[in-house]
Amino acid sequence: MNRRTLLTSISVGAATVAGCTGGDENDETGRKYKPCNHMVLEYWILPEDVKAEVDTAFDEGQYESDEELLWQQIAGSDVQALQRGGKVFEKGPDGYEPRQEITFYSPQVDVNDGVHTLQFEETTPQYDSMKHLTVQRGPEVPRNISIAVKNTEGTVIEETDLTIKDRNSEPEVPVASEFGTYVVEVTVEDWGTVTEKLRLHSGVGVMVLGINESDEGESPFSVFIAKDPSDGESLCPWEV
Repeated sequence: MNRRTLLTSISVGAATVAGCTGGDENDETGRKYKPCNHMVLEYWILPEDVKAEVDTAFDEGQYESDEELLWQQIAGSDVQALQRGGKVFEKGPDGYEPRQEITFYSPQVDVNDGVHTLQFEETTPQYDSMKHLTVQRGPEVPRNISIAVKNTEGTVIEETDLTIKDRNSEPEVPVASEFGTYVVEVTVEDWGTVTEKLRLHSGVGVMVLGINESDEGESPFSVFIAKDPSDGESLCPWEV
């Protein structure tokens, strides 16, 4: 169990020497940080003193303080989870290969008799609605196309059949409603099948699926998935 030591401020004339660093206190609320309303907060962007609270919660099972937690200040009402993790290396046929290993944790804050407690439980964040891929490019000649979305275990979770008759029609293909890594399998009539990975890991706006004819490689076409750059997620207040 770890309690944050309450640090006092010494007023000297008009200046105040505060017992904390890493952020400016908000004169209106007395809080050090403004809240961030991302669905998921990534560990690496947290201020150092907030990381200290989080680290203790993971290392010792919980973090306690007799005052409001800094985590309570930075986590807005829309925050579902904290993201932790990074690259790990797995042995493959060509040696060790990097793989992104990310885990999400739901924050649990409890206030009892003036004691603020922070804990984390592993979770899978959920979106409010199904996320879609918008098909913005397709073959010049109309062809039947099948798009299957699979999880990392190979199970098909969504499957859509369509015909690209008009390159400007931009049909939408359902993907998933929760965070995770998915495999998008695109099969074009008479051309074969190509796969592409898709990771849903934060606030997602418009996602684009492109199908391009190609004279290079073994397949007569290639696919790409991109997030619309005009729909990016803003920075948290303390990152500005």
